[in-house]
Amino acid sequence: MEARAREPVTLPAFLDGLAARFGEREALVSPRRRVTYAELAAESTAIARGLAARGVERGTRVGLLMPNWPEWIATAFGVWRAGGLLVPLSTLNRPREMAYCLAHAEVRVLVAVRRFLRHDYVAGLEEGAPRLPALGEVVWLAPPAEGDAVDLAPLCAPAGRCAATLSPADPATVFFTSGTTAEPKGVVHVHRALCRAAEDIAAVLGLAPEDRTWGYLPFFFAGGLVAVVLATLARGGAVVTQEVFEPGETLRLLEAERCTVFFAWPHQAEALIGHPRLAATRLTLRKGVGANTKWAAALYPPDHHAVGTYGMTETLPLCTAWPWDAALALRAGSHGPPVGGKEIRIVDPETGRTLPAGREGEICVRGPTLFAHYYRHPPAECFDAEGFFHTGDLGQLDERGALHFLGRLKDVIKTAGVNVAAAEVEAVLLAHPAVGAAHVVGVPDPARGENVAAFVVAKAAVVEEELLAHCRVRLASYKVPRHLWLRREGELPEKASGKVDKAALRAEAARLLTAGGDRPESPPARRP
Repeated sequence: MEARAREPVTLPAFLDGLAARFGEREALVSPRRRVTYAELAAESTAIARGLAARGVERGTRVGLLMPNWPEWIATAFGVWRAGGLLVPLSTLNRPREMAYCLAHAEVRVLVAVRRFLRHDYVAGLEEGAPRLPALGEVVWLAPPAEGDAVDLAPLCAPAGRCAATLSPADPATVFFTSGTTAEPKGVVHVHRALCRAAEDIAAVLGLAPEDRTWGYLPFFFAGGLVAVVLATLARGGAVVTQEVFEPGETLRLLEAERCTVFFAWPHQAEALIGHPRLAATRLTLRKGVGANTKWAAALYPPDHHAVGTYGMTETLPLCTAWPWDAALALRAGSHGPPVGGKEIRIVDPETGRTLPAGREGEICVRGPTLFAHYYRHPPAECFDAEGFFHTGDLGQLDERGALHFLGRLKDVIKTAGVNVAAAEVEAVLLAHPAVGAAHVVGVPDPARGENVAAFVVAKAAVVEEELLAHCRVRLASYKVPRHLWLRREGELPEKASGKVDKAALRAEAARLLTAGGDRPESPPARRP
């Protein structure tokens, strides 16, 4: 089996092989429906026929916008079966952000739900339409009624051509990063890499057909699609989905579905631990992530097989980890050695010189599941001369070859598991007519990792809430500053070069929060 799994394949072939082996086993479980492997393959075929009838063929960019529903996965495999290049889109995006992603990836066909939570995607797309000349067709799906499945009839066709001729080296997916520059980057991965990554993660986690994975991580991120879904399917397990995170409902699902594998962001795990229902919940979790976290003991048994990992969208996403059967002291003590044929190199960020074990430097990665390139950027712009990707992260290798992740070199804030580019938030603040300067930093938060904080120099009368309201309609909720302070010109700390000293700003933000508030100590009602 292992040798066959390691053969370079395409994602349609990956699913067809699973359907042949695990046909009547559950593949996807949600509060609304249960889908077997055979049903998933059949549904994806009907979707592929419908997409092919709309002109989707090898290389056509197809956007996908819907929550963590089983239909998301069926549609993704339908896109791949038709030969399309899948462009997963964040359900959290505001119209400006959505239009950017659609335009940057040159999406020609968009499959989208009309509404989700407070988002009206129809109205949002109309707002961005003038900037989307490549978008030729939108297939709108109605939100399902309570307890119903999504009606995929507008997307499907009962007969016709559906299967494109694909190569394992063909691009399969363009994931948008959650932000390491002012705008998200489109990360291109090929079919071979996604199939290989699924097998690698399944092996590291020790997954088996009897495993049931609770996965709230959004499918539009590599962590959700690859680590949660494809890795679980690769071993014949079932993915238990939840479209909206609510701790009490999560605990109910974990118990009712007897989930054994757990993927979550730290703030979600903290919410589960703090929920009054936890004490009465019979958990069966044994595998997943979080071995090196303080919440592992509350959710896993003492002899659990959870792992600690390091990775990112560009590495699809797992890069390092101790395997599930390593001693817990190893799994909890570092982020582990490289997995799946990857190589890790630590270099001096100034000179590029390779550093020995124990020395801190920039983490660089090379390997078979590394991304092909950034969309609209040739590979030569993405890798060094030896094929290594420079992550912008700080770390060191120990004498065993295990990685210790120490932080970020880039100006990025990681809040609740998602990256926020300070430059993007600063640009939105600067678009307000009363703002003369904006500087965004991350401040520590025990539950979310970091929160977004902003220092703003106003050039006209304005109050903090007005600026936050300005951000809320232009940024996803997790990017909106949780703390904002108004300052006068010349009040911000500067380096000798004249640039604002962000390290000093972080310290000032921490001092203000420790002092008991997220407002200036003596603020005028309006500034200046």
